[in-house]
Amino acid sequence: MKVKTIFFITYFVLAFCVTFYTFSSTETYVNTKVELSESSSYDNKTPVSLLMYELIEKYSTMYGVPKYIAYNVSYRETRYQGPFHWKYNPHQESCVGAVGPMQVLTSTCNWVNKSHYTKLQVRDNLELNIKTSMKLLGSLYKRYGNWTIVCGWYNTGKPIINEYARYCGSNKDYKSKWIKLQSRL
Repeated sequence: MKVKTIFFITYFVLAFCVTFYTFSSTETYVNTKVELSESSSYDNKTPVSLLMYELIEKYSTMYGVPKYIAYNVSYRETRYQGPFHWKYNPHQESCVGAVGPMQVLTSTCNWVNKSHYTKLQVRDNLELNIKTSMKLLGSLYKRYGNWTIVCGWYNTGKPIINEYARYCGSNKDYKSKWIKLQSRL
């Protein structure tokens, strides 16, 4: 009888731990604190993945960047998988020092915006990072007139066509990589 009781208690505790971990890990980045521009109309209560979506929509339109280019770059840079990617972490840094959701170098941000921002500002200010990325992509397209070359430049700093550029320039079904909203009914 005692063995069954110990087994039941162990099973219950294990089930509780797994359930707690599952629900807590689902929320990992939902409440991640991000900075927004002072003039921003967004608030910090919105999940990061939805902010990403709204900002990419806004700035890709503003700078004439096709949606498939904008979302392919965000996917290739930080594996952003759409507005329902609840575990998305925008505070990433590459081995070469590119930071934030669109992996922008601080020097590139300062060059594009003709201003001076710190690495932390470029990494943590979601709006600044995405706006800089879209502004850069739009200006590169005006120079080269070819989205594949633009994506190669974004990836390497040179107007080349590599695997990254071919993927970003040709994958028009970018939503196929998106996480879908799961119905809980």
